[in-house]
Amino acid sequence: MIKITILNDTRNSRKDIYNNDDGFSAYIEVNNNKFLFDVGPNDNFIKNAKKMNIDLGAINTIVLSHGHFDHGDGLEYFNKKVKLIAHPNCTYRRWWKDDHSHYSGLKLSKEEIENRFDTYFTKQPYQFFENVFFLGEIKRKMPVVLNKWALENGDNDEILDDSGIAINTPNGIIVIAGCSHSGICNIVEYAKEVTGNNQVLAVLGGFHLRELGEETNKVIEYMRKNIKEVILAHCTVDEVCDKFIEELSGDIKISVTEVGKEYIYNNM
Repeated sequence: MIKITILNDTRNSRKDIYNNDDGFSAYIEVNNNKFLFDVGPNDNFIKNAKKMNIDLGAINTIVLSHGHFDHGDGLEYFNKKVKLIAHPNCTYRRWWKDDHSHYSGLKLSKEEIENRFDTYFTKQPYQFFENVFFLGEIKRKMPVVLNKWALENGDNDEILDDSGIAINTPNGIIVIAGCSHSGICNIVEYAKEVTGNNQVLAVLGGFHLRELGEETNKVIEYMRKNIKEVILAHCTVDEVCDKFIEELSGDIKISVTEVGKEYIYNNM
């Protein structure tokens, strides 16, 4: 059995129960293995897990999609020394290009992270559980437009650390992305290559689509042709989600996630 529970997301219709801020965190169970994919910007993932009766003490691995505060600053609040898997660039200091006073990288330094966790930084794909893969540095075969971020020295930040995970099942792969700065279509294509499985059962995560237009239309058409289920999350704005639902309903299974949602895939 595979079970994915959303611990933090931009959307939260149950504010009377759960905490949330802009960012993402998911608790994932693959058979007997339990791990976190991203930890959001603060300790909301811990508070919400407790309310959901999820024991985070049972996990032994955290996977970080990339080094932005809204996906990784929750590391400060996690006090168990577990394995942390991420791209080596995730600890880069980075800012919004138009406003260098707005820091967008991780609060913890590389040294602090290495002291707190059993770190495994890699650009290469890495199988960390049976049939569960960290994708490493994504091959960007389709164009990606990135012009909002800068590194400490002023160079453009290509966010090469943006990655995802793939879970290989007999019915196709499940791909989970944090923000998709690498391009969600590139992430899915690379997941196929890494797993050797061309069937895609589901794609869940932030697509980093902020407006309607050509890029959104291309992603919609890609999903229509290649994916059985799409679950939209953080950093995909409402009007884009509405467009996905309008265009894809009836062709594939399409939905928008929020804090507290669970996704279960049986017979895996």
